[in-house]
Amino acid sequence: MSCALAIRDSKLHVVVHPCQVWSVLVTDPRVRAAYAEGAGVYRIVPAAVAIPQTVADVVSLVRQATASKTPLIPRGAGSGMPGGNVGSGIIADLSIGFAELVIDTHAHVARAGASVTWSRVNEAARPYGLRLPPDPSSGAFATSGGMVATNAAGPRTVRYGSMRRWIVGLDVVEADGTVRTVARGQPSARFTLTTADRRLVAERFPKTRKNSSGYALDHFAETGDEIDLLIGAEGTLGIVTAVHWKLDPIPPDIAGAALGFAGLEAMADAVPYLVSLNPSAIELLDETLLRFVPEAPKVACLLLVEFEREHAAAARGAAGDAVHGLKHSAEAARSVLPNATEVKIVVSGNARAAARQPTVAPAHRGRLCAAGGTRRVRRRSSGSGQASRHSRRDLWPCRGRPRSRERAPRYDARRLA
Repeated sequence: MSCALAIRDSKLHVVVHPCQVWSVLVTDPRVRAAYAEGAGVYRIVPAAVAIPQTVADVVSLVRQATASKTPLIPRGAGSGMPGGNVGSGIIADLSIGFAELVIDTHAHVARAGASVTWSRVNEAARPYGLRLPPDPSSGAFATSGGMVATNAAGPRTVRYGSMRRWIVGLDVVEADGTVRTVARGQPSARFTLTTADRRLVAERFPKTRKNSSGYALDHFAETGDEIDLLIGAEGTLGIVTAVHWKLDPIPPDIAGAALGFAGLEAMADAVPYLVSLNPSAIELLDETLLRFVPEAPKVACLLLVEFEREHAAAARGAAGDAVHGLKHSAEAARSVLPNATEVKIVVSGNARAAARQPTVAPAHRGRLCAAGGTRRVRRRSSGSGQASRHSRRDLWPCRGRPRSRERAPRYDARRLA
């Protein structure tokens, strides 16, 4: 495909002149300006933009860039904020091609091209009761290649870790144009650490739950797997053209709570207790975000906590423990709403909070999380026989297990266009 046609079909919607360098390279100033920014604050106008659509295109680009000593910057959706998706060299936009997606239902593995988004992986896996657990906030447009490059994470990192844990293989193009698959458990022949290096990493590398600064030398020192260096390397050690994702069964039941706090210090004091309950997700919304939500409680910050369990009662119980544990640790508490369709607690003192814990009816279990969403759901309230309604600010639809009639036939692999 010519570069003009590739650009026409892309998000830029501009008309460019015929390619001036190589077969997929664009130097039109308008295109370069569009790629000068990502989601972060940096602005660097590249020398050119390449739009490869096949692995052969990437190999050609890499060899030309190596021969001319020109920096090559791989890029997906451009949603990364640290600045690894911009540069003064040649931007290689992999978001146009590389769209193949294959779900292996027996191995619980999805092979996704570099441009396949997190949401598309989950949409394809959901009919088989599977999912990719980490959920970056930009998942609707974050590409597989980009999520590998940044070792992306989201609210579920607290339980499921970052993307690193869910990557079992990478198809990469190396600096000399070599194409190969790097698998989990495969020792590195390209990179080594001496005994002194490993000791230095063990002593000095930051001991944090999530670290996106530099190469993951701690993981590499522990496993010796080359894949642990490639993940989070922002494409500096090789260009990823496909990702082999490990999938996980969708949990049967989900419940959640929204907890508001008078200050960040009180919220921080509550987090260890919440983590001890083994939540599946924790997300913080501070007042800079809450001010844009008219229905939001007047608090300094809001914690959204999600609990995934094998049974509805266990999920609701964990959410209840989160709410009532903070209630009893406070100086005063008040329970309102007599119909028992939700528990709303306002607490004062060190753990001042406003919490809403909606109950989940069996007919909707696995489909709903806690407060603040986009859908109204009717359910039968116990004893009365009347249908009660949750408002849109009380419930939101969640990524739950599909009902049996939504399930597709199980094949060894499903190939999607």
